[in-house]
Amino acid sequence: MGRRRAGLVNLYCVAHLRRYFLRARLSNPVQLEYWEKAWLDRFRALYTAHRELATAWARARDTPGPDADTRLAEAYTAWDGAIEAIDTARREQQASPGLQPAAKDALATLEREWDGVVAHRDYPMVDLDNNAAERAPRRPVVTRKNAYGSRTDDAAALAAAVWTVLGTAEKHGLNTLTYLTAYLDACGRAGGKPPQGTDLDRFLPWLASPDDLATWKQPPG
Repeated sequence: MGRRRAGLVNLYCVAHLRRYFLRARLSNPVQLEYWEKAWLDRFRALYTAHRELATAWARARDTPGPDADTRLAEAYTAWDGAIEAIDTARREQQASPGLQPAAKDALATLEREWDGVVAHRDYPMVDLDNNAAERAPRRPVVTRKNAYGSRTDDAAALAAAVWTVLGTAEKHGLNTLTYLTAYLDACGRAGGKPPQGTDLDRFLPWLASPDDLATWKQPPG
């Protein structure tokens, strides 16, 4: 999609890409043992550089200043060093005639997805992998199995809405019980009806006041 539509950027999951290098070794554990270890070290360095870059980027956004700018510049330098090490190794190994076929296949996948890896530099607020997104549906799926499904369309729609609200609250660092208690209390004060207009806007984390957000992050009291 990113290749076909202007304005879309592919950010490939590095964790999935890393698995190709893990699988390559299985085809020849003896000859590819040290090759695999070297690649895992390179990916580990990239993850470390990305964490530092994401932290520095967030700090520069939230508390701008000379110190934050310096740290961000250093983080970009570290990222560039980590990605350059990967780029150099892949180019050298692709030109090696004696490399094992499975290793060549892994490098071919890296070549095919390379643009989507280096593009992470411009989006430090996005994880290097989609592990968090894949874990997020786990609790709803387990709950659905334990409850033998929603059974009706209305129940399924309600479950989807509830999990969406809970997931949004968690993404903003809120305690879901405290947050839902505050919302249900507002419903009670409104005569058992859901808040409307600005009363509802108050519960949207991106519009909520700092005081409300601080309260909703605390455990239920």
